[in-house]
Amino acid sequence: MFEWSNLTTCFGTGVSNPSDSDLKQSIAELFESNNDEHPDAWVECGSENGPLCSVSIYSSGYALFTKYSDADMSEELENRRVENVTQDVGLQLWKNLISGRLNKI
Repeated sequence: MFEWSNLTTCFGTGVSNPSDSDLKQSIAELFESNNDEHPDAWVECGSENGPLCSVSIYSSGYALFTKYSDADMSEELENRRVENVTQDVGLQLWKNLISGRLNKI
């Protein structure tokens, strides 16, 4: 479904096409740092002529899923908040996004 994925860690490091290890490390860093200045980390997935989807995980325990019409974020098509997000739940949300299983987010 997606041609590329990017992870942005809570401290702003970008990782193209992140591995499971990258995702695990980033989400652990997010929840363990509990830093108000850097409260979230996110994964964006997209393609040249398709939608851009993003899942932002917040250390306070929630996530935001957003789907845009294209990589330029021209039009927001969907926006959803997920409550009670732990490290394990957040990791699964990211994996579902990268795998294109948007119905599981």
